[in-house]
Amino acid sequence: MNNFNSVWGEYFQAFIEYKKMSGYKYDSSADVVIQFDRYYETLGLSDLQFTRSIIEPFLYLKPKERISNQMFKASVLRQFGKYIFLNDIIKDIYIIPPISQKGETQFIPYIFEKQQLINIVNYLENYDKIPKPKGTFPLNCNTLNAVNLAIKILISTGMRLGGVFKIRSKDIDFKNKLITILEAKNFNQRVIPISQTLMGEIIKYIEKTPFVIRDDDYLMQFDSSKYLTQNVIYYFFRVALKANNIKHIKGMGPRIHDFRHTFAVMSLTQLQRTEKDVNLSLSYLSNYLGHKSLKETQKYIWLVPSLFEDIKKRMESHSSFIPIIFAEEKFDEDE
Repeated sequence: MNNFNSVWGEYFQAFIEYKKMSGYKYDSSADVVIQFDRYYETLGLSDLQFTRSIIEPFLYLKPKERISNQMFKASVLRQFGKYIFLNDIIKDIYIIPPISQKGETQFIPYIFEKQQLINIVNYLENYDKIPKPKGTFPLNCNTLNAVNLAIKILISTGMRLGGVFKIRSKDIDFKNKLITILEAKNFNQRVIPISQTLMGEIIKYIEKTPFVIRDDDYLMQFDSSKYLTQNVIYYFFRVALKANNIKHIKGMGPRIHDFRHTFAVMSLTQLQRTEKDVNLSLSYLSNYLGHKSLKETQKYIWLVPSLFEDIKKRMESHSSFIPIIFAEEKFDEDE
C-alpha cells in the first residue's frame, strides 16, 4: 500500500493495483505516480484535475535529466489519463502525446483548400486539351480516364492510394453505393459508403473505358493488360500541382497521401456541425478511415487555424486531443 497525500490518492492506488493485476510489476512506474501525487499536493488543489497546464510543468526536464526519463514519466501519466477516461472519473482529461526525441524529424502534412482540390480535378479532366512540352509522359488509351477517377476517389473518400489500386470491379455495390476493400492496411476488410456523385463518376469511367473491365479485374487500368501504378499517378499529381501554382518541395510535399489528411480535416469540420462532442466525431472518423485506434486518427487531424478557428475553440475544451493536433508532432507515413 502506497502513501498518497493528494485528492487523487484513492485513484492512484486503484490504478496501480489494476496494473499489477494485469501482470505488470509496476515498481518504477509506481514511483512516477507517487512523484506526481507529491507534486499535485504542492499545488494546493482540493478537486480532481488532469489538465495540460497542471501536467506539463511536472514533465519539464530538470537539470541533467535525460529525455528518456521525461518520456517514461509521460508514458505513465498517459496510461493513467486513459485509465481515468475509461472509468469516467472526470470529463476534462489531457492525454499526453508521444514526446519526440531530440533530432527526430518533424513533418507537417499539407491541407488542400477546397478550391485547390477543384482546380486539380478540373486540370486533369482537361489535360488532353492543354498544349504540352516535349518529353511529356506517354499516354495509353485509358491513362487519363484512370488517373482522373483515382484522384476523385482519393479526394472523396480519404482512401489510401494502395487501397484505390486494389479496387476490383466486383467490389463495387452500385445499388447501395458501397466499395468493399478486401486488402486494406492491417489486413482489415472495409466497406466504404460513397456519394451519388462519386458513384456517377465511377459509372462514367467504366463507360469511357475502351475495353471491357471484368469482375475480377482491378478497376484502375490504363490499358487492357496494364494497371495504374504509383509512378503514373504521381507524375500527373505533380503536373497538376505545378499548373495550379502549388509549390512542391522534395521530402516535404504536398504528397498524394495529403488528400487523406485533407479529407480527415474536412470530415471533422462537417461532423462538428451536427455533433458537439469532438471525441465522438473522432470516433466516427476513425471507424470510417479504418484505423485500429483513435491514436491513429489524431495524427491525421492537422487543423489549419485560419480556416478552422471554430473547431479549434470547441476542441480547447477537449484538451486530450489538442497537443497532437497543434504541436507539430511528427506524422507517420501510411504508404
